[in-house]
Amino acid sequence: MPICVQLADDHPLTLIGMHTLLQAQSRLQVVAQAYGVEELLSNLQQQPCDILLTDFMMPGEQVDGLGLIRRLRNQYPQMAIVVVTMLDNPALLASVLKLGIQGLVSKRGLLNDLPKAITANRRTPFVSPSLQHLLDVSTALCGKSLHEPTQLSPREVEVLRLYGSGMTVNSIAQRLCRSKQTISAQKTSAMRKLGLDTAASLFLYIQENGLA
Repeated sequence: MPICVQLADDHPLTLIGMHTLLQAQSRLQVVAQAYGVEELLSNLQQQPCDILLTDFMMPGEQVDGLGLIRRLRNQYPQMAIVVVTMLDNPALLASVLKLGIQGLVSKRGLLNDLPKAITANRRTPFVSPSLQHLLDVSTALCGKSLHEPTQLSPREVEVLRLYGSGMTVNSIAQRLCRSKQTISAQKTSAMRKLGLDTAASLFLYIQENGLA
């Protein structure tokens, strides 16, 4: 019996690259591919698979990558998941691994690393060497943040707390009686001080440091 595989990534070239690599594996059969979260979830409902190769951040209502992987793990516990990503935040990478995935592959090493991730198992998931290096040299695996929230101003902390509770920039501005531009600037300043560059990594930082 062939091993059924689904692909998901919002970059067409990445999908083509993954599809081409899988064609060399006679036992693997690509049964569906998606360019966004809603399409992926629809595909999985219609055609379950053995292995999912997916990007971490894709367009769609479910924009939180960790939330998406957690949802997939709960909904399809037998399905192996390999995350293919450009992430370089150690804390976020460590959190992805804790969700029980089979592989964590850097898009920069797709050619060499993807086949190894497909043949790995969840007890000893495959991690691209470049990503493993980030994990090894950081303190993220020990649950310690790379930057301390004490670097933030009281107003920046206030904005992050509200943002972590699920409020948008607009709603925070209305609640604090500040302009949308001011709230956006304070959020951006906080991210810069903390060394974070994506909304997903900011949300994770807020949760891990008790700012929500």
